[in-house]
Amino acid sequence: MIAPREQPSGFPPLTVSRLALLAGGRDDAFRELVRDLVDFSARLQRIREEIARAMGVSSPQYNILMCIAHCNDQNVTVGRVAELLRVSVPFVVTETRRLVDAGLLIKQSDLQDRRRVYLHLRPQAVAALKDVAPLQRGVNDILFESLGQKEFAQLQTIISGLLQSCAPAFAEAEKSSAARRVSAGV
Repeated sequence: MIAPREQPSGFPPLTVSRLALLAGGRDDAFRELVRDLVDFSARLQRIREEIARAMGVSSPQYNILMCIAHCNDQNVTVGRVAELLRVSVPFVVTETRRLVDAGLLIKQSDLQDRRRVYLHLRPQAVAALKDVAPLQRGVNDILFESLGQKEFAQLQTIISGLLQSCAPAFAEAEKSSAARRVSAGV
């Protein structure tokens, strides 16, 4: 293996030190991959926003409706939606209130635990999701046309692993950021 090596001038410094992520001891390919991932994420978000717009809802509302639909409307709680979408419960509460007001969602309190709220799609939401399905299929078929079954399975595994790494990586960044703010007197 080739050891990591800095630019001749020492700048820019390496952004990764794991040998498996370096090519020829440099991090150029790694930095390009991260840029591509960020770009893909931003473009995917814009595509999802367009699909949401076609349904007449916001992107977060679209995500909530899709989440409930894919949970097969089996007494899905606000907490479960927040967990699946990796957002806060208060955020889901706010957005679901808007979906209730739009006539797309029903909130139902648990009879034993009044704090627990179940979310159910109204017929209008089901119809809207059925109407947008051909658009979703067409977009997804184009977006992922370069993947075969094997590549799709590999990508699922890779993305799952990367997502699991996000929490400890964020904690590390946050810890370092806080320490730098303290040392700077901020």
